[in-house]
Amino acid sequence: MIEHRYDFQYQIYSLALHRFLRQRIPDYDFDQHFGGVYYLFVRGVEANTQHGIFYTQPSFELISGLDAQFEHGDRQDDDQ
Repeated sequence: MIEHRYDFQYQIYSLALHRFLRQRIPDYDFDQHFGGVYYLFVRGVEANTQHGIFYTQPSFELISGLDAQFEHGDRQDDDQ
C-alpha cells in the first residue's frame, strides 16, 4: 500500500466521497455514513484468508484536515 502510494489515493478518494455525501445527505455525519475503504488485490486474494484484502477507516480528523487544506490551501501566499 505505502510503496505504491495507495494510501494517498484512498485519502483523496475518501475526501471526494466525503464532500459528495455532505452535499447529498441531510444531517450528514462522517462516522455514521462513511463506511471505510476496501482495496482488493485480485492476484493476492486467497480463499478463506484475508490475503489480498485491505480495509481501513480513515479518521474524521484526517479527512476534515485534507478538506480544509484543499479548500483554503496555504494562506501564506495570500499575504504576498
